[in-house]
Amino acid sequence: MSDTTGSAKHKEIPIGPRLKAVLKVAYKARRPVLLEGPTGIGKSEVLAEAAKDLGIDFIVLDLSLLEPPDLVGLPVIQDGRTTYATPSILPQSGSGLLMLEELNRAERYIQQPALQLLTARTLHHYKLPEGWSTCAAINPEEGEYQVTPLDPAMRARFLHLTVRADREGWLEWARSHHIHPAVMQLATSHERMLEAVPPRSWTYVSDILHALSAEEIHDRLLLWDLLSGYLPPLWIDILLAQSSLLAPDDDIDVHGLLASFDKDKGMQATLEGWQQEGKTDRLQQVGLRVKSVVEGPELGALHGQGLFSMDAFESFLAMLPGDTRETLQEAFGYNPLSSLCLSFDFEGFLRNYKSSSVQKKLQRWKGEPAAYRHRWLSCQTSLSQHLEQLSNLSELRRKNTFKRSLGWILGEIGEDAMPLVKTLKRLNIEPIAPR
Repeated sequence: MSDTTGSAKHKEIPIGPRLKAVLKVAYKARRPVLLEGPTGIGKSEVLAEAAKDLGIDFIVLDLSLLEPPDLVGLPVIQDGRTTYATPSILPQSGSGLLMLEELNRAERYIQQPALQLLTARTLHHYKLPEGWSTCAAINPEEGEYQVTPLDPAMRARFLHLTVRADREGWLEWARSHHIHPAVMQLATSHERMLEAVPPRSWTYVSDILHALSAEEIHDRLLLWDLLSGYLPPLWIDILLAQSSLLAPDDDIDVHGLLASFDKDKGMQATLEGWQQEGKTDRLQQVGLRVKSVVEGPELGALHGQGLFSMDAFESFLAMLPGDTRETLQEAFGYNPLSSLCLSFDFEGFLRNYKSSSVQKKLQRWKGEPAAYRHRWLSCQTSLSQHLEQLSNLSELRRKNTFKRSLGWILGEIGEDAMPLVKTLKRLNIEPIAPR
């Protein structure tokens, strides 16, 4: 619902691509931006990424560390008149974003010149170069933050954006910043992860985990002592339960694996070496890390970005021990988002399954379960989802061709069809068994 009351309460924008799009337009318009949100959620990082995308410079000034002369400059007597020497921290040319951190936690004597620079783009004789734009970050005035409130009239001079941490946006960032696999696995399976602990703290946790030796990471007491500096007890328990916590430092990039394992000869050689040396535990650990991706929402994100290849995934499956391979096949096949990776013409084969191309595919997949079981699991998962969303279900319940097609499909899938059977029962659809 749109806000037509003129309330000062802003709708929250998730930190990620959506916010970056707004920041880029604000830069082009040279409008000062005020980002308001809790500490540690990535306000500075998203501004830095926006500047990088725009191909411009990025300067951050922490106001809590500055005195007025650091911004205004020291007075200089020249020709009997007092001028101010421009501080070296302020840009003199080029293009970029100038960010002032901790604006509402700074003292009044530093806040006033900072606000003049942000909104008027000048400080005494200094003028911000034309290619530069300004932005500032503040913490909410409510809560436990010790802040100096901004005057409402001053706030009105900014493009004021209330922002929040966003798990999907953070995951996208984390994939390219070497975040520890255990933190990545936890993030893909716990939607409220960033509500309890800010992104910055999870990044620090990742740094700690990467720094541990193979011996240290098995020391439970040491882990508790280290992690308690960043996480509440509940989240320490959840993190320590992640299967990828004890993964060896094998330098296998699971996102790169899912994108191009079938073409990456180097990665293939590494895993083949493990096979020949009998290091199945290492294969299983990589498998568990892949499982944490393909069983959750991250699969949809990777597919949307063109970073998931079915050929790559299936090439990897072919190298795994049977039980590990089946675990991954079920993780993928029972994920509703797997339908994005396999195109199914549900309308076509529900009208007449026996003459559809899907029948031949299912028969071939059933004949090679080691290679394709995840595909027919995905088919029934996707079909269940499709049936749940049909608006003309009452009409279809009366059509024998529709019910006969479902009967054939159940027969093809066999013992793995139980989730589809439960869906049909819940929807009061009685398939006709083939004769």
